[in-house]
Order: sequence, then C-alpha cells, then structure tokens
Amino acid sequence: MRCQRCGKEFSERKGTAEFNSKIAPEKFATVVEHIAEGNTISSITRLCKVHHETVERIIDVAGDHSQAIHDECAVDLEVTAIQSDERHGTVESKKPYWEATTIDPASKFVLSLRLGKRNNKLIKELLEDSAKRIRNPQDLVLFTDGEHGYSTYFPEIFGVAVQPKHTGRRGRPKSTQYRIPRTLAHVQIIKNRQGNKLKSVDISYTWGTKARVQRELDKLNYNVPNTSAVERQNGTARQHTSFMKRKGLASAKKTTSRDAIAEIGRLNYNWVAKHRSLKLPLDKPEGRKKYQHRTPAMAIGISNKIFSLPTLLATPVHALKYP
Repeated sequence: MRCQRCGKEFSERKGTAEFNSKIAPEKFATVVEHIAEGNTISSITRLCKVHHETVERIIDVAGDHSQAIHDECAVDLEVTAIQSDERHGTVESKKPYWEATTIDPASKFVLSLRLGKRNNKLIKELLEDSAKRIRNPQDLVLFTDGEHGYSTYFPEIFGVAVQPKHTGRRGRPKSTQYRIPRTLAHVQIIKNRQGNKLKSVDISYTWGTKARVQRELDKLNYNVPNTSAVERQNGTARQHTSFMKRKGLASAKKTTSRDAIAEIGRLNYNWVAKHRSLKLPLDKPEGRKKYQHRTPAMAIGISNKIFSLPTLLATPVHALKYP
C-alpha cells in the first residue's frame, strides 16, 4: 500500500502474524489450524507440504501474536471466582514442563497461562498475572488443589498490605503483614490417592470465611467447592496439544515452540471454540436456530462474535478491542 500524500509504502499486514511472511495466507492459515487441532510439527510438514523450519517459524510468530491479543484484550475483567491447576507436559528430551492456568468458571475464559518447572515461582507468576487482569482482585474466591504455593502467595498477591507501626525500639522493623478482606477467600480441594485410585477429597478453607465461599458457590450453582472447570479445560488442552497426550511419543524440541503452541491453544479456546454450556436461548427462533452460541471471550464481555483462528491472526491487535 502507498500513501497518496507522502508516497511512503507500507504493508497492509503490519501488526498481524502474517507480516513479512513469504508463503500464501491460505497455507499460513492451514498450518495454524493444524497446530490448534493438536497435530505434530512433523505431521504438519507432511500434510501441508512445507519445510520443517517454516512450520516452526509460523508457530513462533502466531504464538507472539496470540499472546499480544490476550495481553491487550484480557484486562479489567469482572471476575469473582477463578480456578487454578497445573498439567504435566514434556519438552526437549522428555524433560518435565508444566503448564499452569487460571480459568473463570462462569465464562470458561482462561485468564492466565504460565509454563515451566513446577515450583513456587511458577505459582507466584501465575497468580500475579491473574490479579493484574481482574478489576477487583479483593472481591474473589480462588479454588485450587493442595499445592502449597497457592496458600503461601495468596495473601501477598490478593490481600491488603498493612505496615505495622514503628515501636521506637531498637532492631529491625516488623515486616509487612497482609489482611484478608471479608470479600476474599481461598479454598483448596485436596485429593488423596492410593496408587492410581482416588480415595477421598478433603476441602480446606485456607483463607477467608466459609460464608464468602458459599455465596460464590450459589452464584456458580455448585454444591461443593471444586475445580471442575479448569480440570475440564485440562482435558481439552491435552486433546489439542500433541506434546501433552498421555502415553504419547511426541515431545517439543524447543521451549519457545512449546510456549507458542500453548498461546495458540489458549487463543483458540477463548475466542474460537464454542461452548455448549455458554449458549443462550434466542428471544425469537430464527428457523431451526434456537440458541445463540458463544465463546468464552463473548461470555466475559470482550468480544461480540465468534472468530476464526485465521481471522484473529490476520487482524491487528488494536482492531479487536471491543467496548
């Protein structure tokens, strides 16, 4: 494209995943769709008749664009409950590489995603990123498993910091303390297993009151605290990621490609995939159509229509902002 006033030329693909791409847009979209469906890089190379390095480059640029869309649009969200969990995966020579996520159980929207070694650093980064995306992080109920890092960092990230008064005595001043408001709670669902069998489930109200948790359960139509939404999303992610299928032989050779595939999967889950639990009945049926199907992005209020994955990757990030 050329400006009629100054004569400067520029690409209409600037700001999209297809910028500076030398292959046809149709083949670019086909490769990305194969990635989102869980095909391996080797199988995509054979199916799409492209070079192995070309597939890896498409994965990297599509992953960067997917992350940019999420960082730009998934902010100031009205969320009052989140569920968090980690799923096991591998990278390089079958080295463990965990994928931690937080999801809004009401809209099924995946808020945060972090990959790496399963430790307290991974949990802290996940909770910090989740808190930045929520409009009021002090009005929230967090549902997690029995991982120790959640209970450790929950007061620091979501609580209210209180600095103790200086006593005037010698010695170090007291460290910052954190207060848990009545609108904030954390409950852990601890599963006790014997071998591969589930024996019992313990519910621990780690922070906050049971009354605050019960109000959120009534809002979600849950009988007991659980992490069903994030566990269901774990199953969907495993089906659409070849490197996370149980008893599979596929393994990502690069951590950068593994991170990019996770970002593409989150974009596809939030903006493209229709969820039957989110459909709404139409006021007036349109022929045989009786329901309005919705994606998690529509349910949480940052989108007004169902997108396709090629459309998202061919659209600049700023053009996706929905008031």
